Amino acid sequence: MHTFSFGELALIFGIVIVLFGGSRLASVGKSLGEGISNFKKGLNSSNADEKQLKSPSSQSQTQVVDVDHKDIPKV
Repeated sequence: MHTFSFGELALIFGIVIVLFGGSRLASVGKSLGEGISNFKKGLNSSNADEKQLKSPSSQSQTQVVDVDHKDIPKV
């Protein structure tokens, strides 16, 4: 596999700046950073949710109610 040298990377970066402009690249970088941080927060919160669900003290008892369909009026 070919590895890029510093000159090749600089040329690619220069072409990208000319095509998109500096302000556009800054906004794309900011959006990408926010997306990564939100993804990490989502992973952390889902791990916390799983831990909370696995702990026996946090489990609540649910009650199942059997409903007879004959009592429901038809519209």
